[in-house]
Amino acid sequence: MIDKFTSPQGSRPGMGEYAFQPVAGGFQPTLESMASTAPLMGMDPEGLYLWGTLRDEDGNMYCPMRRIPYDLPGAKKDARRYFYLQHNVGADHFKLDKIGRQSAPNDGHSFGLEGDRVVWRSHPDAPGNPWLAEWTPEACRWVEEGAMDIRGTLIKPGLQWYIPSRSAAMSYVACIFLVEGEILGRKVRGFIGFDVMYMYTGGEVYVTKDPLVQEELELIWYTWATLYKDGTIDAGHFLIGNDLMGFGILTDEKEQVRFTYDVDCQVTYGEDGYWLTGIDAKVFGEDWEFLPDPRGRMPDLGPIPNPQYDGRWRKAGDTREPEVWFAWGEAASAHGTQPAQRLPGVGRRIITPLDRFSR
Repeated sequence: MIDKFTSPQGSRPGMGEYAFQPVAGGFQPTLESMASTAPLMGMDPEGLYLWGTLRDEDGNMYCPMRRIPYDLPGAKKDARRYFYLQHNVGADHFKLDKIGRQSAPNDGHSFGLEGDRVVWRSHPDAPGNPWLAEWTPEACRWVEEGAMDIRGTLIKPGLQWYIPSRSAAMSYVACIFLVEGEILGRKVRGFIGFDVMYMYTGGEVYVTKDPLVQEELELIWYTWATLYKDGTIDAGHFLIGNDLMGFGILTDEKEQVRFTYDVDCQVTYGEDGYWLTGIDAKVFGEDWEFLPDPRGRMPDLGPIPNPQYDGRWRKAGDTREPEVWFAWGEAASAHGTQPAQRLPGVGRRIITPLDRFSR
């Protein structure tokens, strides 16, 4: 339900609300910005999200995850204090590996600038296997001792987006890295996100003050990247939903960023109405399709309203052959299968071919 503050009695949004119309663009990552804990547009840094998809030489997929909160570690109940590793070795879908239970929790971790890099590391006295995350504007490293050691280079530049609202808002500051290394003793290669989420004080993604959930906005949310065999790259984010919430933003091998807010999608589901079977989207005036991986379902993350599914995005008719790719995202069937404008009184965006920067 749209809450009464953001949508008072009619079809128009309230004062200071814009039907959740987003803002997206590229940015220049710096050590100072990544190490800062200052608010962004009135929102605090909620957490660092480390996550992605890598493949071994046999085509098995591995999806590591760690959320590192910015508030005092251990100061409040946090169900996501540890390292989580999913893979589909010997299975027809992802399974959580028990090795995550051996990881050190986030409690008491250190964070800050160390020379030419921003570093997060587990407390030396924390129980379990230590962990380490290092970030620079060019490269990263993520180590979960006994399980994983990966490092890589940034797909430039950084990409960011913002969904405004007075009651529930978020800003996502993202860096996508092409990485390689070892997981469970196997050589792997893939992509990870090294992302910081900003939300209002007390907010937590999927839990509270999250507009995608609280306002039933989200239909699909995907972060994805593909390195093709010809050396070209597509990397970015597709987030499409109800009201004016929706955008696509991509960068490429030439660091050329393009974004749009005029997006549409049709999500299809299986007979259970829970696991998606495909997505057709219109982004940049082009037809795009999501190809679910046959082993891309993530049921061990629990019975959640936005089940996670990995696969690959491609533009319709694109004949480039992928070399390395990931497309980890989600779809919320309870919010619909096509975008709905629930606040028609917000007005109409007029699209014109004018480009005032072309001259």
